Amino acid sequence: GGGKTRLVRSSLLPPEAEAEKSKRPALASNRLKTTKYTALSFLPKNLFEQFHRLANVYFVFIALLNFVPAVNAFQPELALAPVLFILAVTAIKDLWEDYIVLGFSVS
Repeated sequence: GGGKTRLVRSSLLPPEAEAEKSKRPALASNRLKTTKYTALSFLPKNLFEQFHRLANVYFVFIALLNFVPAVNAFQPELALAPVLFILAVTAIKDLWEDYIVLGFSVS
């Protein structure tokens, strides 16, 4: 009858092929980097992103306006406290997400 043939190749390399394999140049890594920040770029990038939110810019402007003697409503340092707190909490959250969730990269 019309029997079908099947060709099976071994996945094991013969000894001479192993020697040739070791002579090949090393290939580039295919490692993926999914982090948003590096150790050096965290602060500038994070502040840049936070000040793209109009609300943050507005509240910093209002807080800085308190440093002008003719306009200040209360202690200037006190006006900066809530804005700095929000910026710090957001930065910590972003660092947490990047470091823990995505795997912080130092490169």
